[in-house]
Amino acid sequence: MPPLPPHLVLVLVASSLLAGALAALAILIATHNKEIPEKPGQKSTSGDHPTDDLSGTAIAQNPEALGGALLQTLTKTIAHLSVGIAIFDKDGRMVLFNPALMELSSLPLDLLTKRPRLFDFFDQLRTQGILPEPKDYAKWRNQYMQLGNNAPDLLEELWSLPSGLTYRVTAQSLRNGNMSLMIEDISNELSATRGIRARVRQNECILNSIDEPLCVFSGTGHLSFSNRAFKERWGTPEARSVGKMNDAISRWKAQTTLNANWGKLAAFSEQLDHRNEWSFDAAFLDGESYSVRVNPVTGGGTMLRFLRQDAMDSLFETAQSRLQVDGARSIFATDGKAI
Repeated sequence: MPPLPPHLVLVLVASSLLAGALAALAILIATHNKEIPEKPGQKSTSGDHPTDDLSGTAIAQNPEALGGALLQTLTKTIAHLSVGIAIFDKDGRMVLFNPALMELSSLPLDLLTKRPRLFDFFDQLRTQGILPEPKDYAKWRNQYMQLGNNAPDLLEELWSLPSGLTYRVTAQSLRNGNMSLMIEDISNELSATRGIRARVRQNECILNSIDEPLCVFSGTGHLSFSNRAFKERWGTPEARSVGKMNDAISRWKAQTTLNANWGKLAAFSEQLDHRNEWSFDAAFLDGESYSVRVNPVTGGGTMLRFLRQDAMDSLFETAQSRLQVDGARSIFATDGKAI
């Protein structure tokens, strides 16, 4: 499976961090209104200090003030996030939501402020066409209520909506039976990823249509791409053993007449700078002779193009074909795998 693009990785990392903040928020919500037992001889200070007074005296005399201030801080923080957030208590009733949830769900403010239950919330989303239609809606809906109750603590789904939008939905059980629900609109990220992958597939088709063997090694020395001609030249069983550049150079060195340029190629693949295009001739023991073109690739990789000596004047050497190959150098990620 191709690696995720950097922007999607950042989204996943941000989601993990946000989940931790929501857990803290749920704890504060669950404990905010609980009575704090008084120590013998201690007078009740309830109402003596505002909850946003964080002076040392206020905290010492009224520990609940600290929880209230943190609750306000976290609430203000999630209010400015683009991710829709809702927290449900152990009875499945919504106790907190942010403006982004209202925007992403298309639900009116008056409905959300009535603290709907989780089932009612999903029913309203279904009515608005904001969730995909599962085969068994009741069973699908019930899995959210079972979170943390003899079931996994985390549930992640991608909702492909009829409108063409795609939401990433993450539900997580929190302390005291509470549950957080996050809804992210990842439509733009998916669209960009699909566009990149479409370009990769197009360039791979171009490279596979070229008659000369061609391969790309990543900056770490692993084979990341080889075209159809490369596989046909060395055969499928042997192609599987060409996994690392040093191994491939050793094999090619053994299959050709004495040639110091293979050692130069090994050194070139480990260089970090002064990586310019160059070429050398290699005569294989089976009678084939090639001009090996060495091209640097984005991310420290290396592209090798094996042009048969008797095909030096072939159509591949036209300007158009050269542009096709040169334009494909940037389609590989720094780890050598196609995006």
